[in-house]
Amino acid sequence: MSQTSITLSDLGEMRLIEEVILPLAREFDVETGVGDDCAYLSADCRTLAVTADVGPKPLLHSLHGYESDLEAAGWLAVVATASDVATAGAKPFFLSNCIDAPPDLKVSDLAVYVRGYFKACSEFGFRNGGGDVRHGPTLAMRVFGAGTCEHGFKIGRGGARPGNRLVVIGPPGVFLATYLLAARGRTEAIVDGKLTVDAEKILRYPKPQLRSIELLAAKGLIAAASDTSDGLLGAIDNLARRSRCGFLLELSDALLPWSVVAAASEHGVDPWNIFFAWGDWSVAAAVPADRFQLFEDVCRENGVEWTPLGWATDSTGKLLANVNKSELVGVTPVRNENFISRGFNAGIQGHLDYMLLTRLFVQQ
Repeated sequence: MSQTSITLSDLGEMRLIEEVILPLAREFDVETGVGDDCAYLSADCRTLAVTADVGPKPLLHSLHGYESDLEAAGWLAVVATASDVATAGAKPFFLSNCIDAPPDLKVSDLAVYVRGYFKACSEFGFRNGGGDVRHGPTLAMRVFGAGTCEHGFKIGRGGARPGNRLVVIGPPGVFLATYLLAARGRTEAIVDGKLTVDAEKILRYPKPQLRSIELLAAKGLIAAASDTSDGLLGAIDNLARRSRCGFLLELSDALLPWSVVAAASEHGVDPWNIFFAWGDWSVAAAVPADRFQLFEDVCRENGVEWTPLGWATDSTGKLLANVNKSELVGVTPVRNENFISRGFNAGIQGHLDYMLLTRLFVQQ
């Protein structure tokens, strides 16, 4: 195939970043932060963690009665960027936005959408950094954000070292499990066509791990981090790629949240496929082994939710797992990825089938 005829779908998002965007960025800025969740910039004697993202279409819109929940969509646009800021352990500073809107959109609908945006900004502690509204084919929002790194560390995906403990900070799989239960009308998630109070918090108003990572980073307990916006395995894969290490996952059924087990049984899928999915806005992190006891103490004292996942190894890019103390198996790093047929933006149902039905653990 001619180099000039290669399309984005031929490469996929990950190869596009590694083979095209990163080399070009480094050609003009050798200190570029492209490739991490955030870039770090110095300004007025402070270090800023900066990032940008596009508000995704909420999976919630696939539930009957919530197809046009614009407040949840505006809230989610903030979460997508705020979660990147969270990986840096940064204190929320400001968010700025660019909104695309079709001219026939009702003003009242735009107001509900923007209300969700500002409601989330206020909830998470971001100031309004202005923005722009322009004519566009569909309602969408791009959000630029920054946080201040008062702890003095620059946390990226590349700091994991063999022997580090691998953890996920925040819930694993609870978002998708709650959605799957609601989709089947299970009363644990939905009653009389309306989400329960707990399910609404999870599906309409998810929260990034801003305070938790800021607290842990301030004590030097995070060596590397990546948010789980493309899936927990996607985040672990990010760490392995950038840190040039591997990971051994130590998994047991005791780690599975009750909702993950219930949703897996309801839909006839492997609970680990739900556990490792996206939507929780949690953070995969590497913790230095000699500071792991302090990590546990700080989490316990401050109510930080976390789950142990395993260890970093020196096997570059290799993901292995020991499930319920069985033999070692290979891990298929299922993840969301743009420009490919199984990506979230290419079609939700096809993407869910890929995430839920792909065999995660394979014999070596």
